[in-house]
Amino acid sequence: MLLEIHIMKNAIPNEPAFFENLFKQYYVELCEYSRGIIGDKYVAEDIVQDAFLYLWNHRNQISIKTSLKAYLYTAVRHGSLNHLKRQVTEEKHTPRLTEFITYLQESEYSEEESEKLRQAKLFLKELPEQCRIVFLKNCLEGKKYKDIATELDISVNTVKTHLSKAYRLLRERFKINPILFLFIKNIS
Repeated sequence: MLLEIHIMKNAIPNEPAFFENLFKQYYVELCEYSRGIIGDKYVAEDIVQDAFLYLWNHRNQISIKTSLKAYLYTAVRHGSLNHLKRQVTEEKHTPRLTEFITYLQESEYSEEESEKLRQAKLFLKELPEQCRIVFLKNCLEGKKYKDIATELDISVNTVKTHLSKAYRLLRERFKINPILFLFIKNIS
């Protein structure tokens, strides 16, 4: 049974059964659509799930002018393109970041820098274990979310949550951009 997807008066039904049917009806084709853009099945699934989650969480604020199907395709397209933009940015900056980390590792540190390094190492030790592992794998080893998730047997969204928490705590603790602490390679 196909759902009638045109929304009357911009109101999205507030019924879980409606969303469940909507999800079942469009999930696979939206995943294929996203996969066609980004080329990665698992990331495509995350993007589609994020689109449905956003729709559910914001169902009372969203104003849909066309159809719900068109809205979902647009949301997935934007999510896929944003993923590609982030990927390009990461690839663009990774060589420079690696060079910067190497430079910092080979440099002599002033007393002030040594103290900041000690504080950063101490802070990393204080992070919850899983959060610290995810953070170090992403920042120092350069692993992608999907690879970390597979290696640690957790979801990509859990990886994102751990990274978000680590960056938030670093910003709060040091009141500066945490990218400066990426040169910390070993926790002793």
